[in-house]
Amino acid sequence: MTEVQHEDVAAYALGLLDEGERAAFERHLAGCPSCAAEVGMFAEMGELIKGVHPDDLLPSPPDPQVESLLVRRAAAERRRRGLHRTLTAAAACVLIGAGVLLAVRSFAAGPNPDSVHSPAAALLMTGKTYSETDPASGVTAVVGLEDKGWGTHVALQLKGVKGPLQCRLLAVGDDGRSEVVASWGVPDKGYGVPGAPDALLLHGGTSLTQDQLNHFTVETFDGRTLASIAV
Repeated sequence: MTEVQHEDVAAYALGLLDEGERAAFERHLAGCPSCAAEVGMFAEMGELIKGVHPDDLLPSPPDPQVESLLVRRAAAERRRRGLHRTLTAAAACVLIGAGVLLAVRSFAAGPNPDSVHSPAAALLMTGKTYSETDPASGVTAVVGLEDKGWGTHVALQLKGVKGPLQCRLLAVGDDGRSEVVASWGVPDKGYGVPGAPDALLLHGGTSLTQDQLNHFTVETFDGRTLASIAV
């Protein structure tokens, strides 16, 4: 049987797996949201290196100790595969390096809950999403959901809210039970408003499973509802 590793996501996205390995990884991909979220990033890297042919970088002439044509071809194939692995590793290093740079910049500038590279942003792209704009408050909220063994992983994107406020996100079940998914402070400038166009992005969790959920409520600490999102 073909062994599937999470690290195979780069090789899969760049088209470096053979037919059996690709089929095995696609079965793995169907049940692994983290790998699914990374495939797109590595696919973009593939566009940058797809024009590089391994033969262009092979040593020439061949090793004089390699006598037969079949052996020379086998050696060339091994070198090609080695080059592909090197390119894959390079693509991974570029992505990791970019992530490190973003993290350093974020640290230097202070906490940044709005980062598009956050787990919340990834979940909003890959999970099941629901949205609502409250006509009274003008707040737009989007929640992304992902099943977990312990309940539901929840991401929130929030726009159109002005500060200063203290807020929380509540998960409410069909039985009326509610749980706090996350809480946060809204600065004076707000989120997703003129002068502060970036949305708030955050994530948390609830023990309620998706089939038990009825809706989510974004409310202030004094009980004012900013948005209600049915699921």
